[in-house]
Amino acid sequence: MATEFAFDNQIMVLDGRVLEIFHRDTEESLRYHVAFLRVSGQPHGDGFKVRLGRASGDDGIVGGCRWKMTAAQFAEFREFVALAMAARDDGTQA
Repeated sequence: MATEFAFDNQIMVLDGRVLEIFHRDTEESLRYHVAFLRVSGQPHGDGFKVRLGRASGDDGIVGGCRWKMTAAQFAEFREFVALAMAARDDGTQA
């Protein structure tokens, strides 16, 4: 069963062990296997700067998307991303 998270003009879909990001303004989508996915969220003012993309090296992120989220949006995003991390870490279907 796929799980979705909508933010701004994008919809992220976690379907098993694949995360796909669709953008309203483009025909292309971004796809990541959860084994190669990395997410970073840093406090910024009263919200967060968020980056999601392909893991590179020990701490790097290549490509992907960057967003600024409110604290409430980031809390919902973290719940969604936790499902992807669980699928990656224990090999189960999300």
